[in-house]
Amino acid sequence: MAYTLKAQDIMVPELRYVDRTTTIKDAAQRLINEGIGSLIVTDQGSPIGIVTKRDIIWAVLFEKRDAEKETVEKIMSSPLITVNADDDIEVIIETMIRNNLTHLPVRSGNKLVGIITDNDLIMLLRDLLDIVKKLGSEEK
Repeated sequence: MAYTLKAQDIMVPELRYVDRTTTIKDAAQRLINEGIGSLIVTDQGSPIGIVTKRDIIWAVLFEKRDAEKETVEKIMSSPLITVNADDDIEVIIETMIRNNLTHLPVRSGNKLVGIITDNDLIMLLRDLLDIVKKLGSEEK
């Protein structure tokens, strides 16, 4: 029986939220201070989008948005693209590539339960390469 990695196996089960009315500057400070790459944007507690470091850099440097006055609602990615907790690695990778995502929220039913980042996938690839190297050295 083959084993396949599921979103729930890869995700980080910790999400950070920010209200849609939060300024771009305040969101950027949270990302820096908390050492994270994204915030789920909410409206009255319900997720409506996501804002990432990349979104903020693009908005401020290239679109010349006023980070102190404009809100994350203006720059967030919406609608929120997600995967199910039981989706396999192929679905995750295809979703991230097709939508040019660096952060992919994971849901179980209607509830967000975690997030997968491009860095999570790179670390997974590193671990798989280590396994392949060990298997190769055992065959010699």
